[in-house]
Parts: sequence; structure tokens; C-alpha cells
Amino acid sequence: MAFRNRLRFEHQLAALVGLLCLALVGATVGGAVWLERRSALRLAEARLARLAGGMAESLDTTLRERFREIQVVAGLDPLRERWGADATTIRGVLTAMRTTAPDYAWLGFVAPDGRVRVGTQGMLEGLAMSGRAWFETGLTRPNVGDVHEAALLNGLLVRSEPEPLRLVDLAVPVRDAGGRVIGVLGGHLSWDWAIRARRRLLDEGRPGTDLWVLDRQGRVILGPHLGTTPFGPARIGAMVEQGRGRFAAVIGDETVLAGFASAATGEGSGIAAGDPGLGWIVVAALPEAQALAPVQRSVQALLGLGAGIALVGVALAWGLGRRAAAPLRRMTAAADRFGREADATTLPRLDGAREFVALSAALRSLLRRIGAAERELSDAALRSTRAAAFYRRQIEDLRQVAGTDVLTGLRNRRGFAAPAEDAFAQARGGRCRVAVLVVDIDHFKRVNDQHGHDAGDAVIRHVGALLADAVREADTVARFGGEEFVVLLVGLGASEAVQIAERLCAAARAAEIAPAGSAIPVTVSIGVATVARCDPDIQAAIARADAALYEAKACGRDRVSVAAGTGAVERAA
Repeated sequence: MAFRNRLRFEHQLAALVGLLCLALVGATVGGAVWLERRSALRLAEARLARLAGGMAESLDTTLRERFREIQVVAGLDPLRERWGADATTIRGVLTAMRTTAPDYAWLGFVAPDGRVRVGTQGMLEGLAMSGRAWFETGLTRPNVGDVHEAALLNGLLVRSEPEPLRLVDLAVPVRDAGGRVIGVLGGHLSWDWAIRARRRLLDEGRPGTDLWVLDRQGRVILGPHLGTTPFGPARIGAMVEQGRGRFAAVIGDETVLAGFASAATGEGSGIAAGDPGLGWIVVAALPEAQALAPVQRSVQALLGLGAGIALVGVALAWGLGRRAAAPLRRMTAAADRFGREADATTLPRLDGAREFVALSAALRSLLRRIGAAERELSDAALRSTRAAAFYRRQIEDLRQVAGTDVLTGLRNRRGFAAPAEDAFAQARGGRCRVAVLVVDIDHFKRVNDQHGHDAGDAVIRHVGALLADAVREADTVARFGGEEFVVLLVGLGASEAVQIAERLCAAARAAEIAPAGSAIPVTVSIGVATVARCDPDIQAAIARADAALYEAKACGRDRVSVAAGTGAVERAA
């Protein structure tokens, strides 16, 4: 047994030192790996942000140049008198513009009546453009429309891109020398230029990188999965607010690094002054696994180095454990005997290293102090337990006396307050309905005058017992003073409360009370009210029930009256 304990102790000590060594090496290697991963992620995010910014700049530059071109052409003085009269000249100008900037899929001049007067290559001439957003807006101000699929031009143009033709609409009002609008110069910019710009930037970028262009709702208008929404509204709002930045997100089951930049297509960009803007957002994305692929080799080398250092540390820990085991084993055996044998009241002195001798002396002194403290603590705990039990009984008795009516044994006003406030809180919170009955014994003064106060007390006790027996355990009956009682009905509305009140009236009327041998007829009048959410406290409902009680008294007594607004009408008992 001693040999097995010695080995277990040595193993534990060696394992502790070895674990400390492993923790130190692990923290160092883990920190180095974390720093390298973070550096790689930050570098990848910075590259993605630059890529997104480059794509956004390309979109802005092309849109800005094309939009300024049609504005300049629309305002040329030599053409002011030719727009509506000289189709050949205008067609030549538009053809030259399209030759200079092949990004235009179509350029045309539309008269105020919506008919296309002139179009490049004669396309769309004579067709009506009335009702189209770009034309209607172009009659009043320059504007840029968002990306949309081509309807009229899709079958008229020869393209090299496999995707359906999509367009960005540009429109500028054309005015004569007097400033009167004589038509709209419109241009349909082919979205192919954005497709080519994306392809060029991806070819120059890192493999695995993707570029998306999102509209203001977050839908993909350029990139894979057109029309989908890869990010939620919160992320879209943050990108719009920040303008440029980077982030990491989980798309599907994959963590993706992303850099983003908002295209400057809003107000003040020089593209469409006064227009709320297209709100395009360019997102460059790269799977995190691909961004960290170059780091894996370094991580493997660091892990191998850390494992070697850890093994050396474990070997050193084993040797240290063997040297330290002997004196510690003797101390452990002595402590084990102290815990197992009743006659062992102290620890023996240990020799060996100065630290072990000092520890032995300290433990001996500590054990003596612990014994004395345990005895004192046991006595104090016993006294404290007895005193606490005594005070609990006293407090409970005081609470019972303070909240109980001496004559009837029911709750008094003080005892009624706590359940009433709890029920009021439930009613105000909409968790249940609460009704209040105010009960008063009819002609109680006559009972005292004719039969004496002892008989009056008997009548009060009888009515209190009658009320207590008639309600549920969840309800509360209290005597508020004299011959007046208050009943709190939890979970019941006006109609149920009225039914209970009518049964109480009938039960009181049918009861026989003969305290001194002569029967005393007893009737009660009851006012009913329910707690409303607008009530400031339970007293408001009690006041309404009390007012209804006075109405019942005024109508002849021995009846139930419902407070106004409670949802019931007065009914005789």
C-alpha cells in the first residue's frame, strides 16, 4: 500500500509540473499561431477592402464619365435647333458617342410626347417611351436609373456575354434657347462593362476571391446567384453607414472574410445631384479557410517545436517528482494516520529540508487551533439555531395577530392588503380578472338595539363564516370594521361575481340565527365592482363597489348592485 501511494504521489507531482510546462509551451505556441492567423486575416481583409474599393471606383468612374457626356451633348448650343428638325445630324452625333464609348447599348432622343425621334442604328425609332421611369424623370431633371433587364433591346443587339442583357438608364432633359424642354436625351448603358471590370479584377486577385455588387436592398445585381440576398438588413445597414470597411460573416456553413465599399452613386457624387442615389455596395469575399491556407505550414512547424519542448519538460518534471517524493510521502503518511485513528491528535515532527520542518510545526499548531475553534463553533451554532427558531415563532405569531380580526377570525384591513395588492398587480398585468364585493349587514343597528351587542357579535360571526364558506381558497374575505366585509374574487369577472353575490344574499336570508333563543332575521346588501387596468390601486375598485353598495341600500336593501361600467346591470337578490 505504501509503495502504491508513493508512486501515485510522485506521478501527481510530476504530472503537475509537466502540465505547467505544457501550459507554458502551449500558451507560447498558441499565441504565436494566433498572431500569425490574425496577421493573415487582417492582410486578407485589407486586400479584399482594396479590391472592393477598386471595383466601386471603376463603377463610379464609368457612370460619372457617361453621365457627364450625355449632359454635355444635351447642352451643346450648336444642337439646340437641330434636335427636333435634323435627325441625320443628331443620329451622327449619337453614333459617334457610342463609337467612342462602346459601353452604350443605345442612345436616343425622345420627344416630349414620348416618341423616339432618333436612335443609334435607327433602333427603337417611333416607339413610345411614355410611362417609363427614365423618360418621365428625364423630362424634369438629369437622372441615373438602377440596373434592370433589357426589354426592347435584348433581341436587337449582338453580344459576347452569356448573361441576359441588363442596362443602366441615363437621361437628361434637352432644352431650347429659351429654356423650354423639347425632349429627353436617353442612354442605356450596358451592364457588360461592370461584368468585364469584375472579371478583370478577379483575374488580377487571389484565387478563390469573389466580387459581388449589391443594390440598396442587399440583392446581388452582379456576381453569382443573382437576385439573392447574402446578408441581413443589419449588415446592409452597417455597410451603408460605414461606406468602407471589412468584416467576417457565416454564409451557409462557411466563414467568409469580406471587404466592402459603397459606390459613390448618391447625392453629391456628381452623378445625379438631388437624386437619392442607387446605393450600390461592392463586396469582395474570400473563404476564411483559403485565406488561412498559407498559414498552415507555419502552424505545423510551431506545433512540432512545441511538442518537442513539452516532452523535455515532462521528463524534467518526472525527475523532480522523484526527488521531492520522499519527505512529502512521510508527511502524507502522518496526516493519513491523524485522519484515520481516533487516538492520533497531532502530527509528528518531520525531519529533512528546512521547509518541511517548518511546515510540520505549522500544521501541528494549526490542528490545535482548529480543535478549539470547532468546539466554540459548535456551541455558537447550537445557541444561534435555538435563538433563530424562537424569534421566527415570535414574528409569525405577531404577524398572525396583526392581520387577523379578533371577533370573526377573518383577515382585517392590514391582513387584506397583501393579497389585494398581489391580485391587483395580476389584473393590471392582464394575467387574470379580479372582482371585489363589499358586503354590509342590513339594519345592523336595529339588531344591537333590540337584541344586544352579544347578539350583534353573533350575527357578525355568522355572516363572516357564511362568506368564508361560500368562496374558494384562492379568494380572500376580510372584515373592514363594524358590519362591513370585503370579498376579493381572483380569476372571476363581473357576471361570475354577481352570481356569487346573489347566492350570498340568498344564503344570509335563509340562515337562522338565534343566539339567545329568539330568531334574528338577517339580510345583506352587496356592491360589486371589477378591477380595471386604469385603476391606480385596489382601493379604486373597492370605492366603486362601496358606491354600488349604497345604491343597493337606497333601492331597498337585501340585493346586489353592480358598479357602473362593470358590465352588468343591477338585479334583485
